[in-house]
Formats: sequence, structure tokens, C-alpha cells
Amino acid sequence: MSTPDKAVVFDCDGVLVDSEKAWFVGIVNVFESRGIHELVTGPASRLYGASVGDVVTVLERELGEPLDTDAVTKEVYGAILAAIEDGVVAMPGAVELLEAIRGTRPLAVASNGSAETVAASMKAASIPNVFDTIVAVAPPLRPKPAPDLYLRACELLEVVPGEAIAVEDSLPGAKAARAAGMTVVGLGPADGLAVTADLVVPGLLDPGLLDLLGFSS
Repeated sequence: MSTPDKAVVFDCDGVLVDSEKAWFVGIVNVFESRGIHELVTGPASRLYGASVGDVVTVLERELGEPLDTDAVTKEVYGAILAAIEDGVVAMPGAVELLEAIRGTRPLAVASNGSAETVAASMKAASIPNVFDTIVAVAPPLRPKPAPDLYLRACELLEVVPGEAIAVEDSLPGAKAARAAGMTVVGLGPADGLAVTADLVVPGLLDPGLLDLLGFSS
């Protein structure tokens, strides 16, 4: 059943922008600078969809010693931003979908990234400025899988979470949207999405998602 009037809140990385590689490269560089090299099957591979706070926690655990959380957080964000500046692109169908729904309903972004990384990613990928609000991680908001970011986005859009759709590519993000009480669309093959999401699609222009948004022919 289509819901053409529902607000839509998008995750950024992996949904609108193909920036997951940039995040991974940044995280790997920070880990490798401390002598942790086997990351593809190790700790960094467990951080898909996680926040930078989670990265710092895992790094502390791997090193077995406390870290200066603020300093390492800035270091991780800096490494990610450097990787983003090397070039990221829009996810397939992102620009087309956003242009199609521009002005038809409230739109937002809710991301585990910082305001700076979200802005940099969206600018580098030429994502159109169609959003009423962008919510990034900042105190007192907790990162996904807590529902805070989605609840705040809905609050700023002045919509009830039950009348909004979240589009997510990671399990932490899908859990956050589910906890907020939203309709959850899972994008891609991440483990657990099929259990958590109301609908799972392979791409942003999938007929199932377009139908949900009221664009079916």
C-alpha cells in the first residue's frame, strides 16, 4: 500500500552517498597507525553502520588501554574527511529519487556521522539540497541503534514517527528507526535487515520503494 504523504528520513552513508569505503579507509588508517593491521576480517569489519564513538570503544578494546576519547574522535573524523575528499559519489538512484520527491513531503537526513562528514559527503556526491532538516550525531543525541536521531528528525519535521518512513542500509540504523516507531525500508543486503525492516529493496529506484512512496504507475 502506498503512503505518498509520509515524511521520509534517509540515512546518509550507504543510502544517499557511496561513502562507506571512505569511512572504512579512515577507520583502517587510524587502526593501522597503532599497529592493528588485520581489519578486513577483524574489528573494523564489525563497525558497519556504527558511530565514531563505537570506533573509539573498539580501538580501546583492541589496544587494551584507555584513550583520550576526544582526541581520538577528532582523529577518526579527520581521517574519514580526508578519505571523503579523495572522492565519493551518489548511490545509484539517489539523485533521481530525491528530485522526484522534492517538495512532495517533509524530507530529512539522520546520520551517525558528524555534521561535518555529512555535509562533506553530500557536497562531494552532488546530492541535491531537498531536505528540510539534517540531523547528525551531537550531544545529547545518542547514535544509532538508539532512536534519538530519528526521533529528533521527526520532531523537526513536525511529524509523528508512525507517519514517517526511514531508509536505512545497516542493522543499527534499521533498529534505530524501528525503535522510533517508523516504517523501515532496508536498502541492500546487510545482515538482519530482512528481520528488522518492513520492506527490503536492492536499490532506491526499486518498484517496491516507489510504490510505497506513491510513485507506481
